[in-house]
Amino acid sequence: MYSDKKSILQLLALLKAHGITRIVLSPGSRNAPLIHSFAADSDFTCYSVVDERSAGFFALGVTEALQQPAAVCCTSGTAALNLGPAVAEACYQQLPLLVITADRPPAWIGQTDGQTIPQEGMFGGLVRRSIQLPEAKDEEAEWHCNRLINEAILSLDDGSRGAAHINIPLSEPLFSFNTKQLPQVRVIRRPTPGFTLPHEEEEEYVTRFRRSAKKMIIVGQLPPGNGLADLLQQLSAEQGVVVLADRLSNIPAGECARFDAVLRTSDEKALQKLPPELVITLGGHLVSKRLKQFIRQAAIRELWHLTPSGEVTDTFQQLTDIIRCEPRTFLQRLSALPPEKGPNPFREFWRSTTTAIPQPEVSFSDLHVAGALLQQLPKGASLHLANSNSVYLTQLFDLPPEVELFCNRGTNGIEGSLSTAVGYAAASGRLTFLLTGDLSFFYDMNGLWNRHLSPNLRILVNNNGGGGIFHTLPGLNQSAALDDFVAAVHTTQARPWAEQLGFRCLSARNAEELQQQLPLFMNRGGTQPVLLEVLTSMEENKKQIASYYEQLKNNRK
Repeated sequence: MYSDKKSILQLLALLKAHGITRIVLSPGSRNAPLIHSFAADSDFTCYSVVDERSAGFFALGVTEALQQPAAVCCTSGTAALNLGPAVAEACYQQLPLLVITADRPPAWIGQTDGQTIPQEGMFGGLVRRSIQLPEAKDEEAEWHCNRLINEAILSLDDGSRGAAHINIPLSEPLFSFNTKQLPQVRVIRRPTPGFTLPHEEEEEYVTRFRRSAKKMIIVGQLPPGNGLADLLQQLSAEQGVVVLADRLSNIPAGECARFDAVLRTSDEKALQKLPPELVITLGGHLVSKRLKQFIRQAAIRELWHLTPSGEVTDTFQQLTDIIRCEPRTFLQRLSALPPEKGPNPFREFWRSTTTAIPQPEVSFSDLHVAGALLQQLPKGASLHLANSNSVYLTQLFDLPPEVELFCNRGTNGIEGSLSTAVGYAAASGRLTFLLTGDLSFFYDMNGLWNRHLSPNLRILVNNNGGGGIFHTLPGLNQSAALDDFVAAVHTTQARPWAEQLGFRCLSARNAEELQQQLPLFMNRGGTQPVLLEVLTSMEENKKQIASYYEQLKNNRK
C-alpha cells in the first residue's frame, strides 16, 4: 500500500517509468510517506543511510557503479542542506543525481515552526532544474505535478549531466497508506542529443589541425568505459599528437604518463621545447596544477575545447574555440586522416622526456604505500581515491590493466570520498578499493554507519596523524599554527570504529608488515569488508617526496 498523497504517487510512477529505481533514504517523519511508498514497492532498491551528507555521496557512488541516475530522499529543514556537498560534486562532475526533499507547507516558512526553512531553489545554480510540487488536490494540480516531475527527470541528462531537485511540500496527516496501486501516468521523453558538427565546419577544423606541427590533446576526468583510448593512441602514433591523459581520465597514460613530474623537474632549456601550437581539451577536471600553469603561460596559437554542452570552460585561459560535439565523433574524424610521414619531433621530445621519469622507489611512507597498493591491485578492480595526498601520489605510478578510477574531483572536497566508495561497492558488487588519508576518513566516518557494507569493500587508510600535504606547501610549512589548526595533528586510529561496524581490520607500521598484510587485504574471499590502516610518519612522508623529486632533477642535469 502506498501513501495517499497524489504528488508522491505521481513521483513514484514517473521514477519507475524513467528507470530510476535506486533510492537512498535518510530517516525522518516529513518524508515518511515517501519512505513507506518506496519501501513498499519491490521495483525499487532502497538503501538506508542516516547521515544526509553521507547519503548524498553514497547515492553518487551508486550512480557511478550503474552509470545511470540514482535518487536520494530526505526530510525537511537542515537535513536537506546537508545534501549540498554531494549536489555540488554531482554538478561539477556531471553525475545525474536526483535530490528529493520533503518539506512543510509554504505557509509555515518563517513562522517558528520546527524543521521549516526555505527549501524551494535552495541549491541554486548547482542543479540543472529545481522544482517545487504543488499539493495535488485536484486534476489540474496533479497534471502540474506530472509535468514538473518529467521536467526535473529529463534535466538530469540533456546533453550534459548533473543534479536535479524535487521539493515536495506535504501537509498533515502524513501517515495514511491506503492506496493499492500507482496511477497510470503520462511519461514525457526526449532523446539525448548527439551533437555533430556541420560538414563544412568540421573540415575547417581538420585543415587547421593538419597545419599545426606541435599538437597536444589534454584529457581530464572521464568515467570508465569512455571508449577513447584506441582513438587517442592512433592519433599519437599516426598524427604526432602528444596525449596528456590525466590518471582520472580512465585512459591508459601511455608514453607520457608522468607529465606532471616532467613539468616539475625540467630546467628552463627543456621547458622551452615543451609548449604546443595547438591544444585540444576534453573531459573534466585535471589533477595537475603544474599542467594548468604551464599551458596558461605558454605561447600557444589555438586551444579547442570539445564539449557536448557547449558551455564556456576556459581552464587554461587560452580558449579560442568551443566545439560543441561528442568528443569521440570529432576524434574519429581526425584519426581518419592519412598518417604523417616520419616521426614528429615534438612528440618524440615529449616521449623521450617522459619515459625517462621512473616510478618512485622510496622508503616506507605514504608514497611507498600508494605504490605498493597500485602494484598489487587485481586486474579489473575499481579504485576510489580520496582527495589531497591520495590522488596526487597515485599520479606517479603505473596502474594494472583495466583498473577503473573514481575520485570526487568535481569540487575537490575531502568530504564524501568514503561514502561514495561504500555506495559504489554496495551497488556494483565489484571488488572496490579506497585509498584515503586519515583526515578524509575521519571527516566522513559516518559513511560506514549503514547496513550496506559490501564484503567486496577494501579501505586503505594512510594514517600519518594529520593533514600531511600541508607540510609540503612552501610558506605554510613555516606557520606556527600549522600543526594545531591546519594539519589538525591527532593520535586517533580508525581500527576501533571499523571493528565495531564489522570490518576485518589489519594494520602495518613498516614496509615488512605492509607486504605481509597486502595479500590478505587483496583477497576476494571472506564475508567482511576489510580495512588496512597504515601508520606512517608525517616527517618521513615529506622527506621521501622531496628526495624523489630531487633525484629526478639530479638525473636530468
